[in-house]
This record gives sequence, structure tokens and C-alpha cells, in this order.
Amino acid sequence: MKQWLPFQVGYETYALDLVTIQEVVEQAEIYPFPGSPAVVAGAIAVHGRIVPVIDMPRLLGFAQGKIGHRLIVLINEYGPIALGVDQVGTIIHLERARTSRMESYADRPFIRDVVNCGGEMISLFDLEQLQQALEQQCQEVTGG
Repeated sequence: MKQWLPFQVGYETYALDLVTIQEVVEQAEIYPFPGSPAVVAGAIAVHGRIVPVIDMPRLLGFAQGKIGHRLIVLINEYGPIALGVDQVGTIIHLERARTSRMESYADRPFIRDVVNCGGEMISLFDLEQLQQALEQQCQEVTGG
């Protein structure tokens, strides 16, 4: 059984595998990050490190609004990044055998799978696709 952290962007609920999350930061001041792609809302300081903040509503094509007061700080092989989301839920436990895979929804960008968890549709977020999209946008901005 895996633990997942659900979060909301727009009207949809997504979830990240808990092992990819360093922490959830509240009320962090986001500073401008000049020269960055449009999906980078700015940067925050986390434990002495500068961490870029991804504007998830913009990345996922939702109406522009203000990023919520909680940021999900991820840890992966490329270094930490923070996801600016609308809301963060409480940890859920998903046993893959007890979830219903929704084939028709799983082919959307950034979605690895969509599961029905207690009547709620939850999109399992694909961090590999996120990394690829960020690399492509950074190359476009820098011309490389």
C-alpha cells in the first residue's frame, strides 16, 4: 500500500507519491525569478536553498489566479522544486488492487493514471513528464 498526498488545482484533484515529497511549506514569500519560463512563478528559500516554484494552474491550463498558501516541495534527482497548488489534502493510502483505473482519463498530459478512490476521481501526477516539460521550456527561454 502506497501513501499519496492529494492536492487540488482548479477543479481537479491530483496526488503525488509521498516518497517524492520533502515537505509542504506554508505562507512562503515567492520572489520573482527573472528570465525563467512563464510556468515558474518565482522562487522561495527552503532551508537555505533557492527553490523554483512551478505555477501549477498555469502549467495545467487552468484560469490564472493566485497560487494557494501551501507549496509542495519535491525532492528528486534534479534537485528540489516547489509546486504552487490551490489546496493540499491529507495523506491517503491507495492499494492498487482496490482502485479502479480509468483508461479514458489516463492519456492526458502529466497524468500517469486516474483512480477512483472512494467515489472521488484522483489523477496520479507524473513527475517525469513535469521534468521533461520544464527542461523543454527552459531550453526555449535560453535558446539552447
